[in-house]
Amino acid sequence: MTKRIGLFGFGVVGQGYYQIAKKQKEQWIPDTIVVKNKFKRRPSDIKFSYNPQEVFDKNPDYVLELISDTEEAYQYVTEALKRGITVISANKKLLSAHLPELIQLQRVFGGKLLYEAAAAAGIPVITNLETHFEEDNIVALEGVLNGSSNYILSRIFNNGLSFSDALRLAQQKGFAEDDPKFDINGSDVASKLNILCLHAFGKFIGEAHIPTFGIQHLGEEEIALAKSLGLKIKLIAKAEKDYRGISAFIIPTLVAEYNPFHGVENEYNAVKITSEHLQEQFYQGKGAGSLPTGAAVYGDLIKAKNGFGYNYSKVNFDKPLEEKLLNLGVRVLIKSKSESLIESVLFSPELNQQIDGYHFAVGKVKPKNFNRLNESGEVSIIALPDDLSADQISEGLNCAQNAGEMV
Repeated sequence: MTKRIGLFGFGVVGQGYYQIAKKQKEQWIPDTIVVKNKFKRRPSDIKFSYNPQEVFDKNPDYVLELISDTEEAYQYVTEALKRGITVISANKKLLSAHLPELIQLQRVFGGKLLYEAAAAAGIPVITNLETHFEEDNIVALEGVLNGSSNYILSRIFNNGLSFSDALRLAQQKGFAEDDPKFDINGSDVASKLNILCLHAFGKFIGEAHIPTFGIQHLGEEEIALAKSLGLKIKLIAKAEKDYRGISAFIIPTLVAEYNPFHGVENEYNAVKITSEHLQEQFYQGKGAGSLPTGAAVYGDLIKAKNGFGYNYSKVNFDKPLEEKLLNLGVRVLIKSKSESLIESVLFSPELNQQIDGYHFAVGKVKPKNFNRLNESGEVSIIALPDDLSADQISEGLNCAQNAGEMV
C-alpha cells in the first residue's frame, strides 16, 4: 500500500533524500514538497507547493521536516505530532530547543518522531543508543560532531593552510555556510551533544547550559605547538556520567596518534561510546553532505515503516527531565595577552610562559567559564591529554618558536 508523504524543504538534505527515494523505491517519493521561495530556480520535472497546509490537507502518513528555520519547523512538527503523524526531522536546533515538549507530544497523541540525521548525519548513533545500549549503563560519550570545523582543521594540519584559507576552502566545497559562525564557535555541536545526552543518560541539559569553546580563536602558536609534538587539534564534544551526576562540554582538544579521533578527517564525524558492559565502541561516518544526511532521513523512514520508534528507555518520566551539569575542572593550555584574565579562571597551575607578547599557562579551568571566554575573543583554550606534561608543552612551545613557526 502506498503511503502519503509530505516534505518540507528542498535544500541540500531534501534533495539528497529525494535522489535516494527516486533511486530506491518510488513509493517513498513525497506527494507534496513545500518550499518557500517561489523565485528560486528548481527542477522543472518536480511539482512544488508554496502552501504548508497542503501537506496536512492530504492526511499524510509521514511528514519529513528538512528546513533550517527553527520556528517554522516547530509549527510543522508540533502540528504533525498532534495529528498522530510520524515525523522525520533533521533539524538539530529545533530538537535541541524543544525535545522535552516533542517527546510529550508523542506520548499524548501517539505519533512518532525520528531524527537520526540531526546528530551525526550518516552515523546511526541515536539508533544504537536506543537499541544496542538500551539495557547498558553509559558512562561516557565523546565525538567529533561538526564536519565543517573538522574539514577546516584537516586542511590546517594536513595541507598547511592558514585558518582563514581553510575556512574559505570549506565554504567553496560546500562544507561551511557563508556565515560559518555556528560551525566554528561550537554552537552546532552543542545542539547535537544536547540531543545525544538525552538518549545516552536520559536527561535534558539544555544547549545554552553546555559549556562551549570553538575553534575560531585558534592561533598559529597553538597549531605550531601541536605540530611540534606530533599531535592534532580536534573539536571534541564530551559528556560523562558518574555517581555525582553528568559533566559535558565542547572544546578544541590536542589528540595523539593513539586516540581514535586523530584519524577522523575532512567532513567525517565520529562518536565513541563507553558503557559498563559493551565498554568502548567507536563509530565513524560522513557528518555532512546531501547524500549521507539524506540517507539518514531515508533510513528513519524505513525504520518507522517497520514499526521502530524511540523508547527513551533511559528517561525516568516520573522525575524531572532537566539536569544541571557538574562543573569539574578541565586541564587545558590557555593563551592570552592578558595575564590577569588567565589568573582569573585558571587553578592548579603547572606552567606559566610568555612568548612574543602572549602568556601561555597550563592548569585547570571550570567549564562554566568556557562560554564567556569563547565570546570574549581574548583567549584561546585547548584541552590536554592526561599524559602530556607541562614540561613537554613548554619544550614544544620553545621548539615551535625556534623553528620560526610562530609569528
